[in-house]
Amino acid sequence: MQVGQFETEDSSELYYNCWSAGVDSPCVIYLHGLESHMGWFINLAEFLVSKDINTYAFDRRGSGLNKNNARNFSSRYMSSDLKIFIDLVKEEHPKSSVFLIGLCLGGKIAVDFFSYHKDRLNGLILISPSLKTRLKFSLPDKLSILFRPNSLLKVPIEDTMFTSNEKYLKYIKSDSLRLRHIPAEHLLEIAKMERHLVKASNNIRLPVLLMLAGIDEIIDTRAVRRWYERLPSSDKTLKFYKGYHHLLTFEENADLVMEDIAFWIKKRADA
Repeated sequence: MQVGQFETEDSSELYYNCWSAGVDSPCVIYLHGLESHMGWFINLAEFLVSKDINTYAFDRRGSGLNKNNARNFSSRYMSSDLKIFIDLVKEEHPKSSVFLIGLCLGGKIAVDFFSYHKDRLNGLILISPSLKTRLKFSLPDKLSILFRPNSLLKVPIEDTMFTSNEKYLKYIKSDSLRLRHIPAEHLLEIAKMERHLVKASNNIRLPVLLMLAGIDEIIDTRAVRRWYERLPSSDKTLKFYKGYHHLLTFEENADLVMEDIAFWIKKRADA
């Protein structure tokens, strides 16, 4: 694994990780969830690189290794960050297919990207995307989101909502980089992304793999399935994992999920 930094539109420096498989091998770019960071992706990254797939991930503004770099947190800048990073990966792998994986909030950011940019990728993989959530904020928190943008709000997610796997529950509980409190202004910006979903979804013509958990208290899986059914893509696949929790790649039988991802990527990269 290699750690690097890339420069954004507003001259911020964001950390990223790279797991190299080969210059002409297909590439994956991973976008993490609300509380997480690219460290939560290591097991899937190592699995994908073992399947000859180059794997990249970067921490969102205000998260993980970029926790102290949260300025210009907005839909536009996050899409700009992603565009710059995609170009970086394409420059390093000019002959390779490039796929995007978005987990939870990363899925929403991935979809939102298509309200700004088209035809830059070969496929989109959404793991439990938070296009519609089930999270409930209290009335005082909702007022803070609207009127106290600098306040810090606790994310209403319990550890067991992520996974039932004791190994990863211990990791989640002890993770010093986990984002347990979010600035109210960030939550407002995330909510604003929903305004773009129709436009963004209409622009998604590339292959799509949607992966949903049978036990998910974080996202509204029915609403996400309805969104998927309206997608104009002619190549779309839905995988439903009964008995799995939100963070599919942390579950006991995660190998099945990871095999499905690798197979889907390789099939389309070789097309």
